[in-house]
Amino acid sequence: MTYEIVKMTAMSSARQRQLGSWLEKLRKQQGYDVEDAAKVLGCSVSKIRHIEAGRSKVKKTELAKLLHCYKAPDDVREQLEATQADAEQRGWWESYRVPDWFAPFVEFESFASEAYNFELDLIPGLLQTERYAYEVHRAGRYTTNPPDIQRRVKARMERQRRLDENPPLEFRAVVAEAAFHRLVGGPEVMREQIDAVIERCQLSNVILQVLPFKAGMHASPSGTFIVLAFSRPDDESIGFMDSPLGGHTVDKEDDVAALRYVFDEVRSLALPAPESLDLLRTIRNNLA
Repeated sequence: MTYEIVKMTAMSSARQRQLGSWLEKLRKQQGYDVEDAAKVLGCSVSKIRHIEAGRSKVKKTELAKLLHCYKAPDDVREQLEATQADAEQRGWWESYRVPDWFAPFVEFESFASEAYNFELDLIPGLLQTERYAYEVHRAGRYTTNPPDIQRRVKARMERQRRLDENPPLEFRAVVAEAAFHRLVGGPEVMREQIDAVIERCQLSNVILQVLPFKAGMHASPSGTFIVLAFSRPDDESIGFMDSPLGGHTVDKEDDVAALRYVFDEVRSLALPAPESLDLLRTIRNNLA
């Protein structure tokens, strides 16, 4: 990622936070709560909280509705409209042609403090090697145009920087054993991939547990998901669910809570982290 893109992203994020802070201040001055603001936009309470925290962009039309509701003075309105226009600058992920359905999640992930990921058939994206990620995107050509594959792979590698930042993303993953037996790209690619997972698990902020075949049926047999949490205790978590044709963000409080419950359920059936790594070494050594 070039310095120019880093600088642009930082400026955009700073303006989003400034805009969100102003909107929160104006809302409170009128005596409105987040539920009132959510009704104005016809959205979830979670979305309002994320806008005010600067983690989610507010569209021009949405800003106009909020400013009208909050009876913002003309000079404040002009300033915030200009700030919103500046905040529309692209995030780093847009340079890699990240699909529209996935871009909001990547933006949330860049601000998150914790991630809880359950995977059925694939290694988590934040732990994938470049060659493994390439094979995954190549197989998913219905959602990734062939000319965009390399850009998507680079975007996935860029996302992994969160694990090494200060403070780093606290990453907790439960991965079904099948994901490590599936020969994505062949034995050589899988040996490299499993080695990379084991190495990443040496980081204090990365914990991976394998859900073994012997665990039997579990709470999420039909889908994978990830839940993101944030450092401020009053900031609501959000989720993301994947599908063969794309994915969608989950921001309703009850639905996100259900995902966290499911994650805890599958984690309770998974092997402890040390035993998980022992299993991965065995699988790796048995690859032909």
